[in-house]
Amino acid sequence: MDKASSTGEGKAATVTRMAPDEVYDTDIDAHQGWAMSEHAPTGGTRQAVDLLFVHGMAAGGWMWSADWLAAFTDQGYRCWTLTLPGRAGGQTIATNPQALDRALAIAFHKNDPEAALAALAKAMPGASTLDGPGIAEFTDALAQALKRIGRPTVPVCHSLGGAVAQNLMRRGQSPAGTVLLCSTPPYGFWRSSVEMAFTNPDLWRALFDFSLFGQRGTDMDVMRRNLFPRGVSNGDYAEMVGSLRDESFKALAQANGFPPFAPLPGPRGDVLVIGGTEDRFVPWLDVMFTGTYYGTLPVIVQGGGHMLVSEPVWPRAADAILDWLPGLANQRAAA
Repeated sequence: MDKASSTGEGKAATVTRMAPDEVYDTDIDAHQGWAMSEHAPTGGTRQAVDLLFVHGMAAGGWMWSADWLAAFTDQGYRCWTLTLPGRAGGQTIATNPQALDRALAIAFHKNDPEAALAALAKAMPGASTLDGPGIAEFTDALAQALKRIGRPTVPVCHSLGGAVAQNLMRRGQSPAGTVLLCSTPPYGFWRSSVEMAFTNPDLWRALFDFSLFGQRGTDMDVMRRNLFPRGVSNGDYAEMVGSLRDESFKALAQANGFPPFAPLPGPRGDVLVIGGTEDRFVPWLDVMFTGTYYGTLPVIVQGGGHMLVSEPVWPRAADAILDWLPGLANQRAAA
């Protein structure tokens, strides 16, 4: 089902296959929708391509700050923020204490013992290991979003979102260009995971706990120190944590590189790779390997961590994209 709602003057509609966080039904398809919001240009010359920002693990379209989006809309780019499908049961009580109350309310409304048990099971910690979309379903959502935009569009993809964009290219559906920002390497997270297990075991353990039990089963102080190696305010971190969702364990497992999700290696002038020197999830070595895989020199932002778009150095990443886009347009014109 498609829905659209106006967000006010100067802002375009939000288009979804379901309303974000619309709860709960026994029909799995009702939960695996996607949402996309449009941010109209506010200055500069109208650009020939749009930008579609795709989030990473446990996040949503909210992760792209107003300042980040303004860096592009001020230059004439129409921007879109995409929220990928969620797991079938929605949030568990490990992430949202109200999940149990919502499950009980639905069970009461349905007056069906089997439906009640199913709803309660989906709300339990660890339920994300049993349901949820994989990279293929995320890629379907990205392809549908690009089709809905209907114009040449460059996906800018963070972390796990980078695996989704690469899988789209593997399918032979190349958009106008692709930006891989602190992205899953084309061979998956397995190399960095092995490195992390030896060099940063606290983070490795926290990530494992988060993938199974959500934030309430995880040492979030460890996550904070490693997501923001140069620090973050209490307010900003609390706002981010309050917006996190349970991620599909299936997608996280596939992000390790099996089954393969990337196209064959080779030079690609339509791919920009960006990473940070202090990223503890996607180390700079993997950023370099990703650039080599696609035959391009990556941009390494000094002082940047994994949440590069929320750190003080974010303008360097935004400028790298803005500097790259005109060359991409020239490539398209020459083709």
